[in-house]
Amino acid sequence: MIDLAPLLIATVAGGALLGGLASGLAGFAFAATTLGIYAHVVPPELISPLIVAASLAVQLQIMPMLWRSLDWRTAVPFVIGGVIGVPVGVWLLSQMSADTFRLFAGVVLIVYASSTLIAGRMPTVRIENRGIDMAVGWAGGVLGGFAGLSGVVPTIWCSMRRWPKDRQRSVFQLFNTAMHVATLTGYASAGRLTADVGQLVLIALPAAWLGGWIGFRVYRRIDDKAFARVLLILLGLSGTTMVVPHLLG
Repeated sequence: MIDLAPLLIATVAGGALLGGLASGLAGFAFAATTLGIYAHVVPPELISPLIVAASLAVQLQIMPMLWRSLDWRTAVPFVIGGVIGVPVGVWLLSQMSADTFRLFAGVVLIVYASSTLIAGRMPTVRIENRGIDMAVGWAGGVLGGFAGLSGVVPTIWCSMRRWPKDRQRSVFQLFNTAMHVATLTGYASAGRLTADVGQLVLIALPAAWLGGWIGFRVYRRIDDKAFARVLLILLGLSGTTMVVPHLLG
């Protein structure tokens, strides 16, 4: 069994609080917030299962609060594509270096988020195509199975389409919940859900739920413009947490 040293417990709980806050606020970004924190203390083989399990707990916590506004029809193509993509990501996790991939993806996210914030306006896409939505979901599923980052690609895509924040949040919520369930199923079949993961998840849950509750209360108080800026900031944070550990390592 893993040695539950005070530093490990504090890191897991503190990261979960921040991850829950981000996820409660934006509907994604638990992995983006916690990945760089956990990379320094949590054993590498436990990080992705821990992040996905704790993030799923926050998604399920928020789901009843959004139930009446959930747009199932819009989310379905993303979910179908994502479910197809998750096994690819789980397979890639055992075949290639996660560090190299995270460095590349992190740089792309930092450039996109920072340039858009500086320009003051996101690019606008006026396309309604369920096939493209499915492809975006597939890419998100691959990233979810690989590194618990399922929300990044759908977030960029939905933001560029200028949907109201509740419609965007509905897609993020349903998509990420489905991706986390599929990813955990893949991890279970690959033998990655160990007793050590279970211990860390139990430590993370109270803090993650507290963060999720606070984050969702903030979400209810902001308008569409502020929500768009929050998404960009969290995308930039996502990229930073992927790049910094690689540079420090």
